[in-house]
Amino acid sequence: IGAGRSLGLLRAPAFAGKISTRCIAAVTRAAKVGDSAQVHYVGTLDDGTIFDSSRERTPLEFMIGAGNVIRGFDLAVTGLEIGQTRKARIDPVDAYGELDRSMVMAFPSTQAPAGLKVGSRVKLSNGQTAAVTKIDDKEVEIDLNHELAGKTLTFDVELMGLISAEQQAKATFGMGCFWGPELHYQRVPGVIATQTGYSNGKTDQLTYEEVCSGSSGAVEVVEVVYDTAQTSYEKLLDVFWANHDPTQVDGQGGDRGTQYRSGIYFHNPEQQEIAKKSMAAQQAKLGKPIASEIVAVHNYSTAEPNHQQYLARGGRGGNAQSPAKSCTDKVRCYG
Repeated sequence: IGAGRSLGLLRAPAFAGKISTRCIAAVTRAAKVGDSAQVHYVGTLDDGTIFDSSRERTPLEFMIGAGNVIRGFDLAVTGLEIGQTRKARIDPVDAYGELDRSMVMAFPSTQAPAGLKVGSRVKLSNGQTAAVTKIDDKEVEIDLNHELAGKTLTFDVELMGLISAEQQAKATFGMGCFWGPELHYQRVPGVIATQTGYSNGKTDQLTYEEVCSGSSGAVEVVEVVYDTAQTSYEKLLDVFWANHDPTQVDGQGGDRGTQYRSGIYFHNPEQQEIAKKSMAAQQAKLGKPIASEIVAVHNYSTAEPNHQQYLARGGRGGNAQSPAKSCTDKVRCYG
């Protein structure tokens, strides 16, 4: 969870960063759905085993009710005020579900990589991880169930900080392949959450393969949720201009196609006007025409889980890149 060891409390990795003490001091109300919470926790099993803890890391940051964490954790935090604690016992139905035997699979042992052992965890080509549960002369058995599936969990939680839903805003940008842009925005102070997705196509129900075909009309985007007290739409636009080539038409670098086009997808008229002024200022600095489109966001859909925080989780090569706030490390586009 977050920057350390994780057993998957989050559906996707947490967003690294510092908590704004200004925001903490200002909030005196109970956490509700839509708020961004910063929480310390200790998770234990019924036998007393601690399976995860945030106490040696920065607090876990997540948006309540957004599906970033298991439902039981959302419920454990909802209603708390800053500084309050709660001990919550969570049944499997609100955690990782019951064990599903259909998630146990086997393949010929001749296809197994060298050195594979029972208990090893392997990463599959689709981004999922599985535990090796049996190896013999004929076959290897792997279990795709979450390692906490079927278990009742207890969380001791403490609400450390809270940013109200009313203090948050969304912004959406297309800058080529969405993996790199998402990491750039994860690093921006004041950004609460990021999500890769598909936007402005023919429908809001798309898959990665459909978008990559180029026939959907959709563009790969990163959706950014930010704290308006810590950063501004103008600053997010600065990140947009600085981290891709807005003069390229239908592509970035070697990625070609309308799904990789450059665009600013506004959520309200105010963002539209700010974007137009920002583009005019940027155009005055460039020798070539800007190809970026400025249009209202529509038909947005979230990308598949394996595309979320892709570079922060390791990318293609398994080498995780830091999403820490203000990190200046060069972003490796594919990991």
